[in-house]
Amino acid sequence: MAATERQVTANGLSLWTATQGAGPPVVLCHGGPGLYDYLEPVADMIDGLATVHRYDQRGCGRSEDRPPNDVVTFVEDLDALREHWGYEAWTVIGHSWGATLALLYAIQYPNRTQRLVYMSGTGIDPAWHQEYRRNREAKLPPPERDRLRHLEQQRSTATGADLDAINAERAILLEATEYNDPTVLAELPRYDRFPVNYPLNAALNAELSRMEEAGELPDQVARIAVPTLVLDGEADPRPRWPRARIADLIPDSRHVTIARAGHDLWVEQPDATAGALSDFLRDTG
Repeated sequence: MAATERQVTANGLSLWTATQGAGPPVVLCHGGPGLYDYLEPVADMIDGLATVHRYDQRGCGRSEDRPPNDVVTFVEDLDALREHWGYEAWTVIGHSWGATLALLYAIQYPNRTQRLVYMSGTGIDPAWHQEYRRNREAKLPPPERDRLRHLEQQRSTATGADLDAINAERAILLEATEYNDPTVLAELPRYDRFPVNYPLNAALNAELSRMEEAGELPDQVARIAVPTLVLDGEADPRPRWPRARIADLIPDSRHVTIARAGHDLWVEQPDATAGALSDFLRDTG
């Protein structure tokens, strides 16, 4: 179903949005942070069951770039969109960083969240970082692994155009590690219409790391009372156990892992992904 695209003023800035389908409201939160919306294939899977909204987050893609770039503001942007569209509550689906955003939204606004889908997230335990680095390196041939390590060393001190070039090469190296079968890369559309907002990425990731280290998130997650689907692919280099912990903490939750799928699980296993999402949205029990 074709989407209608509009610029929407919410929380004091202009955000690009796309809407399609009919039924109860759902919003999709893209990853990054600092990328732009790439979740149209997911919207197409569920627009027969829901009115599906997508958007470019603050400072991303076609949306206005204006500070502050902090977690609280990103949550408030999301709720301002809910208010703009006139919903009392909606289902929030997030992928990768967007899964964290959806989780934090459900914590902040429990009465405005009908359901939660936490897709390919990284969890709330800081220990995931080291395991993720090991897993992605294990998926690379030795020359590319060595190059990645060299780039990581350079990245810690580089600035300006040098840092931009390092980030671009690093992203190309890591792209193949995101999939169960890296040969699918040749068949995928390129998500390079807009530049990545790396300063925003750095700011939000640093804040998320501080939140993880503070240790307050587990108690907050455990208070989430809405039906929750934790969804991931078995070949995602981000470890599975942090997502399993999210599912264990939330009382009304289920954890579905899709075989032979990586981080963007709908790419390699579209039928299984569509089935898991549709079953969850249809379930009224």
